[in-house]
Amino acid sequence: MTFVSVADACRCLGIDAKTLHHWLADAQLPLQGYPRDGRKKGVSQEQLQMLARLHHRHLASAFQESLPAIPADRLPLPPALLALPDALCTLQAQIAALQRQVADLTSLLQRQARQPESLLSPAWQPPPARRPPTLTSPAPRAHSTATTSAKAPPKPAHVIPRVEYDQQGHYVVICPKRGVLPFEPDTSEWFAWVAEQSSFRFVGKQGHFSAHHEWLIPHGAWRAHRQIRNHSYNLRLAPNQELTIAVLEQAAAALQAHLA
Repeated sequence: MTFVSVADACRCLGIDAKTLHHWLADAQLPLQGYPRDGRKKGVSQEQLQMLARLHHRHLASAFQESLPAIPADRLPLPPALLALPDALCTLQAQIAALQRQVADLTSLLQRQARQPESLLSPAWQPPPARRPPTLTSPAPRAHSTATTSAKAPPKPAHVIPRVEYDQQGHYVVICPKRGVLPFEPDTSEWFAWVAEQSSFRFVGKQGHFSAHHEWLIPHGAWRAHRQIRNHSYNLRLAPNQELTIAVLEQAAAALQAHLA
């Protein structure tokens, strides 16, 4: 039996050692140990010719003739030492599988760390803390009336801008303070206005939703949010410079489909 070292096999096939190991693994051919030195690894001449045929490689005849023939039965090795190459190959495969699992887990943790908290639980808010009741002496009736009348008025509800499809078949942008703005969507003024907003309400031909600006995402990405039957649905939109009416209508149709 003729043994060929890993370096000689790579030169003969014209590949590197890493590619040789991949070819051997694909063909389910283990590395062979040298009879006189179990620490050295190589392949047999038959394995080398098989790899050359599988991958359409030409072995030089001069190189084949110069390969040293090492008799395999000169110095027999113990079975435990002969089984060592297979054990090493199995260990290497297990290490590679563990490395892939660690890489996948690291990538998953990084993606979760980049997501804002609003995407994780948009519909849940902690209940207000309740204060324990305190025992106080009853106040006069006139003082109670004065305290009630002195309470601060409730804060007005926060109204966000609105982008809607009107009855005339046009998309208009409505500001809570300035009314209808003098520009149309998909224009330079529209994209400049979008970059300055944190949220707005979209009412289109296909449906409606609330759009929120994700400031933590590079280039200012947006997401669509809608509450349907006590369930929150979120949909990733586009960055500021790509947030067109077509993107908004497509998201409205996708969220509207959950009502079916």
